[in-house]
Amino acid sequence: MPYREELPAQCPPEAAEEITGEREVFRVVKSDPPTDGDFRSQRAMRPGAVFQGVPECLARGLSVFGERGDGEKALKLPGLRGGMLATIRLTAGAGRIQQTFRPSHHTWWPFAEFDILAHCGKEEA
Repeated sequence: MPYREELPAQCPPEAAEEITGEREVFRVVKSDPPTDGDFRSQRAMRPGAVFQGVPECLARGLSVFGERGDGEKALKLPGLRGGMLATIRLTAGAGRIQQTFRPSHHTWWPFAEFDILAHCGKEEA
């Protein structure tokens, strides 16, 4: 199944699991309500950037958190201040996901056909 963004070879990695059940994740977004633009990878937003220590495959995925509290902590980071937390209900057909970096941080590679906005809501503080 094709992904939302073009991915390099061997991406997502074999360790990434296909989403077959329902789960909730959290993502920092800038728009209220969230828009498609809030669900672009770092590579899509910054095509010429060099991401030190971050494999290209991860740069082309979406950062999400499995725990609301970790998403709230991320809102305090300088580059994410002024954002808000959105909740996304991932269901079968949402793509592949892998735990990366901190325990609650995951990288998600959405399938092209998954309608993210239809599964998205804003978290109230």
